[in-house]
Amino acid sequence: MILRKLEIKEQIDTPYVCLDPSTGICELTGKSFPEDITAFYSQILDWFEEYTFIGEKNLVINMKLSYFNSASHKIYTEIFERLMDSNNFNIAVNWYYTKEDDEILENGKIYQNLTDLHFNFIPF
Repeated sequence: MILRKLEIKEQIDTPYVCLDPSTGICELTGKSFPEDITAFYSQILDWFEEYTFIGEKNLVINMKLSYFNSASHKIYTEIFERLMDSNNFNIAVNWYYTKEDDEILENGKIYQNLTDLHFNFIPF
């Protein structure tokens, strides 16, 4: 089975998403507060689930979110927990935040504390 690149254009209420198995680079950029959280994130959750079984490259996850709601927070927790269980590859999360946005930074620290994943906190 071949895992394909997943790319979703940014909308007003959903982030730009690019999950590339050929490079191992994953990116979520923008805002996340979709009306139907399940409809938007189901294919993303499925992609990460498949990657834990068949992924061959180390993953770098670039999270550049300026806002996300509590439903999105739960989805990100689920993604990180699924990835935490994989022994096939290493995972690094680059958590970007603006220097003025303590809330985004604190959320990243919460994810780091909930998981064994390596987080890099990068102000921009």
